[in-house]
Amino acid sequence: MPVLIPEGVVGQVIDAGGNYSKVLLIIDQNSAVDAVVQKNRARGVVKGVSSDRCILKYVVRRHDIEPGDNIVTSGFDGVFPGGLYIGYVEKIYQSSAGLFHEVEIKPYADFEKIEEVLVLKSITSNK
Repeated sequence: MPVLIPEGVVGQVIDAGGNYSKVLLIIDQNSAVDAVVQKNRARGVVKGVSSDRCILKYVVRRHDIEPGDNIVTSGFDGVFPGGLYIGYVEKIYQSSAGLFHEVEIKPYADFEKIEEVLVLKSITSNK
């Protein structure tokens, strides 16, 4: 289940008990969230790298990406609905070879100051 704050995505529940839940944060190295650049729909995967940064990987180099561009969930990973804010582009690493950009992202969530979160429960139909 997705875990959010008003500013954006925090992570996802990976374990739950009667009185607790474990959350895998988007800044964790084991995390992966399917995402898009909001302005041009360039698709990639957000991976955690540090206590306050993520990397958007596998973005095809032909897409125009600039610092300040918003990164949002794509909805294709089956966990997060599309359109939830993740963060913004802070830096783009361009190499002379390869097919992909590697984009540094600053998450909108301040993980040192989170006090309350919203957990989205999945909606299932009775078909």
